[in-house]
Amino acid sequence: MDAGEGNSVTGSEVNLITSSVKKRKYYCYFKDEWCKEDAFKNWLRKIDGMTAECILCHQGFSIKYEGRRAVTSHADSSKHRESEKQQKDLPQIPVLLPETDEYQEDMVTAAELGQVYHNIVHQLSYASQACAYKTLSRILPDSAVAKKMSCGLAKATTIAETVLAPKSQELLLKDLEEVPFFSVGSDAYNKGSRQYFPVTIRYFSATEGIKHGLLDFYSELSSDSVASRIATILQENGLSVTRMASYMIDNASVDFGKHWAVFQDLKQLNGGLIQVGCMGHVIHNCLKKAMRALSFDVETFIFKLYSEFSSSTKKIDSLMSFYEFVETEYKDVLQHVTTRWLSLLPAVDRILESWSVLRAYFSSLGEDECLKILWEAFRVEEHASLPLCYVHFVHNLMRIFSESVKKLECDHITCTELHSVLENLHAKLKRRKEDKFYGKSSQIILSNISAFENRKFTEEAEKTLSRCIAYLEQWYYFETSIFEQMAVLSLNNEVKWFDLVTLVTALCIDIDIDQLYNEYCVLQKLREEIVSKEQKVDQRWVKVFRQIPERADSQLLKLVSFVLSIPVSNTFCEKIYNLMAQLWSKDKNRLSNSVVKAELQVQLNFNISCADFHEFLYKNPELLRAARGEQEYKCKKEEPEDEDIPQAP
Repeated sequence: MDAGEGNSVTGSEVNLITSSVKKRKYYCYFKDEWCKEDAFKNWLRKIDGMTAECILCHQGFSIKYEGRRAVTSHADSSKHRESEKQQKDLPQIPVLLPETDEYQEDMVTAAELGQVYHNIVHQLSYASQACAYKTLSRILPDSAVAKKMSCGLAKATTIAETVLAPKSQELLLKDLEEVPFFSVGSDAYNKGSRQYFPVTIRYFSATEGIKHGLLDFYSELSSDSVASRIATILQENGLSVTRMASYMIDNASVDFGKHWAVFQDLKQLNGGLIQVGCMGHVIHNCLKKAMRALSFDVETFIFKLYSEFSSSTKKIDSLMSFYEFVETEYKDVLQHVTTRWLSLLPAVDRILESWSVLRAYFSSLGEDECLKILWEAFRVEEHASLPLCYVHFVHNLMRIFSESVKKLECDHITCTELHSVLENLHAKLKRRKEDKFYGKSSQIILSNISAFENRKFTEEAEKTLSRCIAYLEQWYYFETSIFEQMAVLSLNNEVKWFDLVTLVTALCIDIDIDQLYNEYCVLQKLREEIVSKEQKVDQRWVKVFRQIPERADSQLLKLVSFVLSIPVSNTFCEKIYNLMAQLWSKDKNRLSNSVVKAELQVQLNFNISCADFHEFLYKNPELLRAARGEQEYKCKKEEPEDEDIPQAP
C-alpha cells in the first residue's frame, strides 16, 4: 500500500470526525476575565477549561454548555446567597504583623488620614480634630499610635488639598474613562461680592447606575467666558467636549438665551449637545406666577402670620393658652422661604391644622390690634370665610405640584421619566379646569358664601389654572419634546425597534445599527423579568448589561449612557451650595477657596464609609507616603485632547 493509500480515510470515519467537530464548535470555555469582575472575584475559581468552582459553596459546576450564564445562575441561586451571607457574618480575624518602624509609621499616617477624612465627611472643624488627638493620647495611654498622632489645622488642610482631593478626582476620572458620554452642570453661588462656579459631572455606570461628581470649582472668570472655562477644565482633565450629552443649569437668559449664551457657545463645540433646564425650577415658577391672579395673597398672609409670633414670647405665651383651653398640643407657625415657593406647603398645612385656635386668638385681640390681612382672614366664621377658601385652593394645588417636584429631585430620577411626570401634572391641571374642581374644602365654603364672592373666586381660580397650564406649555413642548422619545428606555412598556431607531436618529449618535439590533433581541427576553423586580430605571439597566456579553463595545450601552446621563433638575448643584453654606458659616468662615474645593471633592467624589476608608488607605500606600511628605501625590489624568476652545468675544 503506497503513501496515498495509507492516509486514506473511510466514509464512516469522515462522518464521525465531522460530527465531533460540529459538537465542539458550540462548547463554552472558561474566561479568566470572569475572576476579575466585582460580582465574581470573591468566590469564582477556575478548575479547567469547562469547569468552575465556587469557593464559598465548595461546589463545582460546568460551564460547557451555558458559559457565563452558568456562572450568573449559580450566583443567583439561594444556596450561594446563603453562603455569601454567612461569609459576611463571620468575624474578621486580624492578621498579626511584626511592628516594624515603617509599619508603625503607616499605622499612624493611616489613622491621621482616616481622621481627616472623617472630619471632612461629617463637616467637623479642624480645631475639634486637633483637640481630639490630644484627648486620645490620654484616653489610650497604652497605644503607641494614639501617642504619635498629631494633625493641626495646617497639616489637615494640606492633606485635604494635596492627598485626598487629588485621589478623589482620580477615581472620578477613572470612572469616566469607561463611559461613552457624560453631562456637565454648573451654576453661580454668591458669597459676598464674589461668585463661585462648581463644575459637576453626571454619568451612567454600567455596574453601579447613575453617579455624580465634582470635577472642578472656581471663583473667577477673568477674561474667559463660562463656556470657554468649562471647555478648558474638561481638556485639562483629559475629557472631550464632544462626549458631553447635555449642559444643565437653571433657566437664566445668560445660560439659555438665543444670543451670546453659555449653551450657544458650547453648542459650537458639540453640535449634538442637548439643552436641559431645571424642571424643578420651572414648576416652582409656574405656581408662584399663577398665584398672582388671586386677590388674596396667601404668601403674604403666611409671612405676616409668622412675623406676628417670631419675635414676641409674650404673644406666643398668649397663643399657647388658647391651645391649652381647647386641649390641643401647641405647634409653632412655620416660616416660608421665599426662594422656594413649594416650602409654602408645610406652612399652609400647619395653619390649616390650627385655624380654629388662631381665629380665636385674633378675634380676642380685635380689629384695631391686628394687621389688616390677618383680620380679613380670621374675622369670619370658617364655613363662610372667603380668605380660607383661597388658602384651601392653594393648598390643594400645591399638593400636586409638590408631588411632581419631589419626583424630579430624587437622586435616581432619569430623563426617561420626565415626560411622564410633566404630562401627569399637565393633565391634572387641565382636568381641574374642565371640571371646575378646586378642592373639597373650597367647594364647601363656596356653597356658604354670597353669589358675588362665589363668582369672584371662581373667575380667579379659573385664571390661576389657565396660567399654570400656559406656563408649563411655554417651557415644555409636550407634543415635540425629545424627552417623550427617550421614555422608551424607561422599560416600563414594551420596547419597539422602531422607537429605538427613532431615538438614535433624533440624538444624532454614531451607532452600529446591526449590533444594536442584536442587543435589542437580548433585551426583549430580559425586560419583563427585570422590570418586575426593579423600580429604579438606572438599576434596571445595570441588570440588563450584566447579561449582555462584550459590554465594552456595546452599542446599547452607548445609547443608554447618553440618555441616562442627562439630568432633569439642578438638584446636585443645589446640594453643593448647601455644603458650601455649611463650610462658610458664621462660625466657620476662614477656609480658603482651595480648601473648600478640596473638601467638596472629598465629600462628593468618594463613595466610601469612614470605617472602610482605613482599609482603602492600606490598599493605596502611595497616599500614606504622600501624607508623610515623602512624595507628592499627583492625580493621574488622561492626556488632554487638542481642541479649539472658543474665546469670549
